[in-house]
Amino acid sequence: MFDSYKHFLETPGYHKIIGEDYLIVEFKCPIKEELFDAWSECHSIVYVLNGQKKWITPTNEYLVKEDQSIFVRKGAFKNQQYFEQSFCVLMFFMKDDFINRCMESDIGKEMSVLQKVEHPDFIYRITLNESLRVLYHSFFSYLKQPHKTPQKIIELKFREMLMNICLDPDNKEIKNVLYTLAKNSGGTIEQVMEEQYVYNLKLDDYARLCGKSTSSFKRDFKKAFNTSPGKWLLTKRLNLARELILTTDFTMQQICYDCGFESDSHFIRSFKKEYGITPNNWRKDKIKAVRLHNEENKIH
Repeated sequence: MFDSYKHFLETPGYHKIIGEDYLIVEFKCPIKEELFDAWSECHSIVYVLNGQKKWITPTNEYLVKEDQSIFVRKGAFKNQQYFEQSFCVLMFFMKDDFINRCMESDIGKEMSVLQKVEHPDFIYRITLNESLRVLYHSFFSYLKQPHKTPQKIIELKFREMLMNICLDPDNKEIKNVLYTLAKNSGGTIEQVMEEQYVYNLKLDDYARLCGKSTSSFKRDFKKAFNTSPGKWLLTKRLNLARELILTTDFTMQQICYDCGFESDSHFIRSFKKEYGITPNNWRKDKIKAVRLHNEENKIH
């Protein structure tokens, strides 16, 4: 799975500014596949400069075109690319500490009404005004000469951008989500796992999403779920797979992909080990049982 933050942080050749707890980068997508999975341990703001791309979550799809912007919470998602036109984007990655600092120093002091969001969405569209556009484009001069501009100026400009977004009444949802993230830095293990189990992330990746070391993550996971991460993930994915097999006409390959299994063979092997039958035969048996039940009801 494409680790976007780590890739742009460590790979040379991009116009980027690296801060202590943020990253600003301009890029054309390095992935050649039309549909791919990506994830980030940071929250991000995306501003599309050219072309379009679709962000896909389990509950929604967001097509983002030129001169449009979104806020994306940290975690995994699917991206669909459109190769008819070149795609270029300006991306602002933010760690939890950066959001906390902005809330304490800027947003929290200026905003009198802030509400905690119980179940925040994964992606929010950002309403653009002319001043926000100007702020987005002002970063280009810094990106072209990142070592000549003091970090303090870059961070102040970044924080001004966030403040501009939050001051717009049309972006009040984002303002409240930032407040929620600052109050619940990192998110609970339960929240992160329930949102992210459908993606084929490594154990270390889940730990990073929770802001923990791998050893601390395993220990805290055991306390929260009374089982190991591997066993919990397999159970959740198999339960979802059974639901999709029964309620959709998806192929087994599609179900495998949507449930976070490593491969078709891993999915089939795990399913058969748990239920004593292959997914395809299980579907056939269930369809046959439903048909017989309907025929019996017709007779009676």
